Amino acid sequence: MFQNWMKKKVEDTLDQSEQHETMASVDMPDMDYYFIMGDVPKQDESFTKSLKTRIMPLADQHKRTAILTLNYDANVKERIHSLEETIPNQVDILNVFEHYILPQSGSKRRYSEFIAGESSHQINEAIFPEDESTIQVTRYELPASPICYIDQYNEKQQLVKREEYNWQGVLCRVQSFVPHTGALYLEELISADGSIYMEIIYSGDAKKNPVRHINWYKKTGIQTFTKKTDIKQLWLSSIQSQNDRLKLMITEDRDQDRHLFKIDQPETTYYAAFVHHAHYEEDLHQVNSQYGELFKQIRKQQVDAVFFGDTRHKEDVEKVLGEQAYFYLVPSDEETVWNTAIHHMLENRKHKDELRGIVDSMKWVLRDLSSEHHVLHLQLDVKDEMSHADHVQIDFAGYDRVNGAEIISQTIDENHLVSFPIGHFQTKKNIEINQTKFVDFYIRFKTEELQEVLQRLEIEGELLTNKPSSIDGWSYQTKQGNYSWKVK
Repeated sequence: MFQNWMKKKVEDTLDQSEQHETMASVDMPDMDYYFIMGDVPKQDESFTKSLKTRIMPLADQHKRTAILTLNYDANVKERIHSLEETIPNQVDILNVFEHYILPQSGSKRRYSEFIAGESSHQINEAIFPEDESTIQVTRYELPASPICYIDQYNEKQQLVKREEYNWQGVLCRVQSFVPHTGALYLEELISADGSIYMEIIYSGDAKKNPVRHINWYKKTGIQTFTKKTDIKQLWLSSIQSQNDRLKLMITEDRDQDRHLFKIDQPETTYYAAFVHHAHYEEDLHQVNSQYGELFKQIRKQQVDAVFFGDTRHKEDVEKVLGEQAYFYLVPSDEETVWNTAIHHMLENRKHKDELRGIVDSMKWVLRDLSSEHHVLHLQLDVKDEMSHADHVQIDFAGYDRVNGAEIISQTIDENHLVSFPIGHFQTKKNIEINQTKFVDFYIRFKTEELQEVLQRLEIEGELLTNKPSSIDGWSYQTKQGNYSWKVK
């Protein structure tokens, strides 16, 4: 069954040039398109040029399209209005606080403890004594610009409170600090009428200062969260569940990956990322921490597409994670390639779902483990029958837990046996390059067309009583009963 399906898939696969020619004449798929970012982009950014190129064909074909911004910004209304002059008016530009939180918000109370002792609507007319050492005023740009911050200090010149105003002089946010450490412990968001609609309470630690909890004062009552990302995920989840139409949600910067990719993905929604920048630090092998979440999701097969605006960025990611069927190069000056990539993404998931359905019906278990001369010998036992199908390579693969980079890979033979030297120079090199501490192991099913499905490798606990090759590290059983390796 599996073998016949794979042969049919190969026969049905179009030549790449024929596929491009066919797709170029086809409309963009009938889906809802969402582009997710932190801040509202500026008109003159190269980022905006890339975004506009991809949005234009969607707007021209009247596809439901929206830009979703997830960060708090006191001047978000004005920034959205400025971007609307660049983006087609059919495209919605929405912010989680402005378009989701505020419309449903009630009030905890009216804020009245103004540092200047006046109503927020007259703050730009307030007069501050020049010799007032406990108050500091920061304006947006020039000395004559509107007030941005008013800071209050105690007699020891320690920051106690900060009020943030928008360009119209309306108070939007109040932050309170622990005087002797300067750590933020309370953040209050203020509506236009002066009502506190949300408060964020921090631990108050000077070094690591995580959120303790968040209270959202809704019209219907108080809703509490433990992380800021919970609020953003709530909005993204509500968008995905508002109807049963197909949706494509694309994270446009790496800070948003953790908000989207950790939400349970509905069958009607596709998750994707667009890579605009290089993923490495000065050292080409040192992955930028912002890319950690995306790399993990790629390795877990939780991403339907990764789009690259630059050939070099795509090639560099492939050096870490290997070639994938769902990696697409989408230059900002080629609209037809964008169209082709979206169609291919839809087709690609159909094939992967079929492959995953077959793989999920099997179960691989590690039955024997021994080590001789730094060579690890594994005997695998497969539940349910499956022959080695044509066009499918079955590997035993180990990946860096942090960035998903491949550390070890060995093809499984027909007897379900695999051996590899854990002290091999390439393994050691991969460990050193990625600064690997833990290696997680999988059975990998990979087709000639780069379709890939991973299945975590389980292990019987008694196999780990004698830890093999303590010189290089040792294997162990995770809480979920899976096989992993801790590098020494």
